[in-house]
Amino acid sequence: MDGIERCIDDEIPFDIPESWCWARFSSVITIATNLVEPAEFTSYPHIAPDNIEKGTGRLLGYRTVQEDKVNSKNHLFSKGQILYSKIRPALQKAVIAPCAGLCSADMYPLESMLDMRYLLCFILSEYFTQEVLKDDTRVKMPKTNKESLSKILIPVPPKGEQLRITDRVKMLIHLLTTM
Repeated sequence: MDGIERCIDDEIPFDIPESWCWARFSSVITIATNLVEPAEFTSYPHIAPDNIEKGTGRLLGYRTVQEDKVNSKNHLFSKGQILYSKIRPALQKAVIAPCAGLCSADMYPLESMLDMRYLLCFILSEYFTQEVLKDDTRVKMPKTNKESLSKILIPVPPKGEQLRITDRVKMLIHLLTTM
């Protein structure tokens, strides 16, 4: 029975529109792990969790691999992937990569068939954060893993609706930040 999707009716956390569907994280998102030696990428940007503003999806300043003196393996990521911090997930640190680079092994590069802006909004949501934290019993340094993430249910609207949602969120954030 492994690999066969089971009925999720008793897991549905809330109602969604009829045109939407529920999907497991692992069926719509790939954790694109690609650990590389930093010595081969010294001029690349280096992004760690502390380079991301908590809860906003905003990238702060960052330096190169060489400037950060990175000496352990890091994930090679591509422009457009989401970089998600797997440590202290309650801080909601995630960003869409503006370029290729290396990210800390404390992060997961994510890719998906979903609109990445929609996915970022979802990953920054309280629902997602609570789902991530549900199974974590570590107090000192909370951390999530691939297995826990793979189980999370994601509400998936049609592509056009994903775009409308992200445009609306962008507009509302703009209104809030200009008040």
